[in-house]
Amino acid sequence: MFNKNMEFINNEALKSRLSEMKLEESRWDMSYCMTPTNDYLLMKNDVPIDDINDPRGAIKDMLKKTIKSQMGENDIIITFGFGLGYLLDEVFNTYPSKIFVYEPDIKLLHFVLNMVDISEHLASGRVFITNDLNELLDKLSEVYITKDKVEVVYLKNYAVVKSQELLELSQKVYETCKSKTVDVNTIARFSETWLVNTIKNINTINSGDFYKLSDLEGKFFGQTALILAAGPSLAENFEKIKANREKYVIFAVNKVLRTVLANGITPDFVVGLDAEYISATMAGLEEYLPKMSYITDLRADNYGLTSGFKKTLVSFASNDAVIKNLADYNKFMKLYECGGSSTTMAFISAVKMGFEKIVFSGLDLAFKDNVMYANGETIKRVSEEKIAINDVEKTLTKVKSVTGKEVLTRDDYAAFIKHFETLIKDSGYTEIYNTTSFGADIEGMRNVPFDNISLLNTSNTTAILLGELSPFKLETKDWAQEELFKINSVIENLSKGEFSPALMSSIVKASVLYQYMQADVLKVLQSKANEELIGEFITKTKNSVKNVIDLLQRNRLI
Repeated sequence: MFNKNMEFINNEALKSRLSEMKLEESRWDMSYCMTPTNDYLLMKNDVPIDDINDPRGAIKDMLKKTIKSQMGENDIIITFGFGLGYLLDEVFNTYPSKIFVYEPDIKLLHFVLNMVDISEHLASGRVFITNDLNELLDKLSEVYITKDKVEVVYLKNYAVVKSQELLELSQKVYETCKSKTVDVNTIARFSETWLVNTIKNINTINSGDFYKLSDLEGKFFGQTALILAAGPSLAENFEKIKANREKYVIFAVNKVLRTVLANGITPDFVVGLDAEYISATMAGLEEYLPKMSYITDLRADNYGLTSGFKKTLVSFASNDAVIKNLADYNKFMKLYECGGSSTTMAFISAVKMGFEKIVFSGLDLAFKDNVMYANGETIKRVSEEKIAINDVEKTLTKVKSVTGKEVLTRDDYAAFIKHFETLIKDSGYTEIYNTTSFGADIEGMRNVPFDNISLLNTSNTTAILLGELSPFKLETKDWAQEELFKINSVIENLSKGEFSPALMSSIVKASVLYQYMQADVLKVLQSKANEELIGEFITKTKNSVKNVIDLLQRNRLI
C-alpha cells in the first residue's frame, strides 16, 4: 500500500522524508476503533483524530458550514489533518478544486499511507500533500492567482488538539494570498515596462562600460553595511551617521538620495529598482552622481544606467523568465533574488557582497504623525481607510510595531513585511539591525537604537574593490534568434484564427512576448477564458507580437 501511494506523491521532498521512515517507528502510539456508523476511527495516544460518532457525517457538516460559495477547478481547498483520509475523500469527490493536504505529524502521515489507499486521489494531479508548512505556502504561492478562492477545512477534533498549528496555517495562508495579490497587481502594472527596460538596458550595457554586481560577491567580509531607507525615522539619525561615516559602507535607496545628499551624506552605493520615474529621484543631482556607484537590475528604468554614476553594477533577477533565458547564453550571469523593491535589493546586495553586519536606518514601513518619508512628505487621505500614493489608492491597516503596540501602515506594506521576513530567513544572516524608533516589527531583525550598535573599526575598501572590476558584455545573437523562433510559433497559432491551449502555450514559451503580455494572460486565466475576452485577447496578442519585434529591432537585437 505504502509503495503504491508513494508512486503518485508529487512532492519529492516529502517522498524523501517518508522513505527514510519505518512502520515500526510511525505506528507507535497509533490505534483505531469502530464508530457507531461502522467507520474506523484513528487515534494517537488514545486521542481520536476524527469525530467519535460519525466521522464522515461530521466532515460533511463542517464542509457545508465552511465552504459557502461554488468552488471551481482553479480554486484551492487546504485540508488540515489527514486522519484515515475521510476528509480528503469527501473534498475530492465533492469539489473539482485543487487540494492541498497539510498533516503536520509526519509519523501519523507515514502510518496512514501504509494503511489507506489514496493512490487514485494522488494520481489525479489535483492533490498536493505535505507535512511542512513552508512547502505548502511555497506551493500556494506558485499556483495561486488573484480571484482564485482558497478555503481551509479541517478535522474538528484535530483542530482542538492542534489549535496553534491551525491558527498559524490560517494566518500564513491569508498572508501568502495577500502578498500574491500585491505581486499580481505589480505584474499587471509593470509587465510591459519591465520588458522594454530589459531590452533597452541590454543595448545600453553592450554600448558602454558596466559591471556585474556578482563580481563583488564576498568582497566586503568584516565590514558593516548601512542601508538608508526612505522612512521618516531616518531623519533622526543624520548627525549620528555623519559622525560615524567611515565605519560604514552606505547604501541609499534612490527614493531618499536627494534627502541624504541635502543632509551632508554621500552614499557609496545608490540602489534603484523602480521600473519607471527614477529620473524624478536623480534629476538635478548630476554633479553628485560621479562620486557614487549605482546598483540596479536589468529590468529597472534605463535612466539610471545613463545618469553618469562612477560605476554601475548590474544584478540579474532570478524570478524573470527573460533573464533566465538570457543566462543560458551567458554562463557568467549569476541570478539573484531582488525582493521587489530598492530596499530589499540593497539588502540582498549587502548579503551577497559579504558584509558582516547589516544596519538599516529609515526602515519604518509605517507612518508617524501621518509622515510617510524622511523628506517630510505626508500621507494624502481620500477617506478614513484609504490614502493616495501617486494617484493610486492604498488601504490603511495596522501592524505590530517595534514598541510592542500597533502602528499605522499600508496594506501592501503589511504584505511586504512578510516577504522581507522570508528574505531574511533565507539569507541565513543573524547580524541584521533596524534602528527605527516606531516602525513595523520585522522578524529576523534586531531592533536596536543607532547609538547601541557595536561598530567595526575597519576601513572602507569600496574604492579599491571597484577599481578592480572589469566591464562585461552580453551575448545576445543566439538568444534573440531563439526568441524570434518562439514568436514565430505564436504567429503560426494566431493564423488559425482561434483561441486554443496551443496558443497560450506558445505565448508562455516565448519569454519576451510573455513578459510583455503577462497582465493580459493573467486576465484571461482569471476569467476562466471568458468568451467576451477571447477576441480582445487575440487582437492584443497580434499587436503585442508587432510591438515586441519592433522593440528588438530598434535595440539592434534582431
